[in-house]
Amino acid sequence: MVPGQAKVVIIGGGIMGAGLLYHLTKEGWTDCVLLEKAELTSGSTWHAAGQITHGLAHWGLAKINAYGVEFYKNLEAETGQSVSWHGCGSLRVAYHDDEVDYIRYILSVGRGIGVPMEIVSPEEVKRLNPFFNTDGVQAALSTPDDGHVDPSGATMGMIQAARSRGAKVVRHNRVTDVQQMPNGEWK
Repeated sequence: MVPGQAKVVIIGGGIMGAGLLYHLTKEGWTDCVLLEKAELTSGSTWHAAGQITHGLAHWGLAKINAYGVEFYKNLEAETGQSVSWHGCGSLRVAYHDDEVDYIRYILSVGRGIGVPMEIVSPEEVKRLNPFFNTDGVQAALSTPDDGHVDPSGATMGMIQAARSRGAKVVRHNRVTDVQQMPNGEWK
């Protein structure tokens, strides 16, 4: 049953909606409901790769992803829900001079927020990943703390935590219209 009123209504039960619900309830906002038209994670979340990387060229996004790496490492312990965190590291490979410049820029952003990363040679790429064909590789950005999660498991973990804090989740409820009322609230 859909509650008749809530302070916050989130539309969509994928990893983004679940993440918003999780973080709102963590901040004490418990009068929240998440509406999903089908099953949780049945949209684009179920087939996402789940890569969590530090290698971003924008300071704000890099800070968010640095938070995400630590968050996903600990979500399973917090909720008991398997998220399959695998901290395997990653390589961003550069074949051209402009790509080398780009990974240098990413390195400066990463170092600015304190993330371990370094630019490595093709020989080091081969040592880190013996199956990688390094023909034409000039350099690579190595980010050893990167990893990946199971997006569905991570979503379910966040939903579980949000529900335990009082949030409601309603599945099989398609939202067909949203209207702002004269008092500024939404219907």
